[in-house]
Amino acid sequence: MQSSAKRKQYIQSKLDADQSVQVGKLAQELGVSEMTIRRDLNDLERIGVLRKTHGGAVKDVSRSYEPPFSLRMHESLEEKRRIGREAVRYVNEGDTIAIDSGTTTIELAKELVSFKNLTIVTTSIHIAMIFLDHPSITVLLSGGVLRKHEGSLVGSFARSTFNSLYFDTFFVSAAALSEEAGLSDYIIEDATVKRMIMEHAKRTVALVHAEKFGQAAFAQIAPLDEIDVLITDKQPYPALQHELQRQKVTTIIAHAKEN
Repeated sequence: MQSSAKRKQYIQSKLDADQSVQVGKLAQELGVSEMTIRRDLNDLERIGVLRKTHGGAVKDVSRSYEPPFSLRMHESLEEKRRIGREAVRYVNEGDTIAIDSGTTTIELAKELVSFKNLTIVTTSIHIAMIFLDHPSITVLLSGGVLRKHEGSLVGSFARSTFNSLYFDTFFVSAAALSEEAGLSDYIIEDATVKRMIMEHAKRTVALVHAEKFGQAAFAQIAPLDEIDVLITDKQPYPALQHELQRQKVTTIIAHAKEN
C-alpha cells in the first residue's frame, strides 16, 4: 500500500490533469479501500486542494492557495534536480548569493555543498540546514516570522535583513510564470521579500518548473523584463517563449542526462 503522502500526491496529479476524480476509480488504481480514499479527500479538502462531490472531488483552488510543502517536495523531483544542477553554472567560488525558499531551490542548495567558498543568504530553514556542518560556506538566515508548514521566514524582520545586503546572484522560485503576470507567488509577504532581493542583486535567475507556465498566482513578484535567466525543464509554449525572447530573458532547458 502506498503511503498517505504518495496517495495524496497521486490524487493531486489526477486533479491537475482531469480537474475531477472518482472515489471508486482512485481506490482501484491505488489498491486501497474507498474509505481510505475518502479520508484522503477529506484531508485534501481541509487544506483547500479540492472540493468533494458525490462520489468524488473536483479541483477547487484559489490563486492564493499554496500546496503543502510536504506534498510539493515529492512532485517532479527529477526535473527539479535537473534544474538545480543547471543553476550551479551561474555560481562561482567566492560569490555572495541569495537563495529563495522552495522545493526547487533546495535541489540547487544540495549541489552547492561541493563548493568551498560561498556566502549564502536565505529565508529557508531547510536550505540553511543543508550547510549546517559545512566547514567553509557562510550562511546567513534572515530573521522574520516563521511560516511553519513552509519552513520559510517572512515579514518586517526578513525585509530588514535584505534591505542592507547586496548579492551577485539571486536564485528565485515562483508559484507561476506567464507572459502577462511575469513571476508570481501565492503569498503577498513572500512576493514582497523576493521583490526586494531582486532589486539588490546584480543578476536574477528564476528556477521554475514547466508545470507553472501560463498561470498567475495571487501576488506578482516581478514582470518578465526583470528576470535575467530562466532555468526550466521544458521549452516554454510559443507565446511565452516569444515574450521571454522579446524581454531578453536567457532561457535554459535542463535536459535529462544521456546514458
